[in-house]
Order: sequence, then structure tokens, then C-alpha cells
Amino acid sequence: MPKKKNKSNISIKDILKGKFLVEEGSFNNWRFVFFLAVLAFISISSSHWADKKVIEIRKLQREVSDLKSEYSDIHKDLMQSQMESFVAEKVAIDSIKKSNIQPILIQSHD
Repeated sequence: MPKKKNKSNISIKDILKGKFLVEEGSFNNWRFVFFLAVLAFISISSSHWADKKVIEIRKLQREVSDLKSEYSDIHKDLMQSQMESFVAEKVAIDSIKKSNIQPILIQSHD
């Protein structure tokens, strides 16, 4: 005797019409639909949260890049301003010149 497959009486047409939600014993179907809706909500909210984090990370990366560039420019200017030739050029405006006489060290005996 061949075994019969247990087929559900619900067809695709019944699913599209929503009959499985209104007939007897549909409470289990409603619980499953609610469970699927909750999972969909969690999935969507998680996706939005991840997108916001990606946008925030990109914004912070741009800011870090800008700050590194600014640091590089300021560091270059500082190094240039410490050079003897640069200092001599700036003080030449005030008619101050480099002395050819060695400085004298003053020592006090207390």
C-alpha cells in the first residue's frame, strides 16, 4: 500500500487571499505572522542603526584627515620659524643684526 503524503489543504491562492488567517485554528498562524513582523522590524532597525554608524565613522575619518593635514601645516611652519635664517630675516626688519662677538658668560659666586 503506497504511503500518502500529508498535504495541507491550503493552496497558494488561499494564502494570497489570506484564508489561513481567518479560518479555525488560525491563532497559531497569527502568532507566526506577528513573529515574522517583529523579526522584520528588528532587521530594519538594525540596518538603519548600522548605516548611521557607517556615516558617523566616515565623518570622523574625514575630520581626522583634516586634523592631520592641519597638524602637518602647523608643524612645518613651526620648524621653519625655528630656523636661524628665518629668524634673522624677521629681525632684520627691526635693524637687528647677528653679532660677530662671542657672548660672555657671567658667573656669580654666592
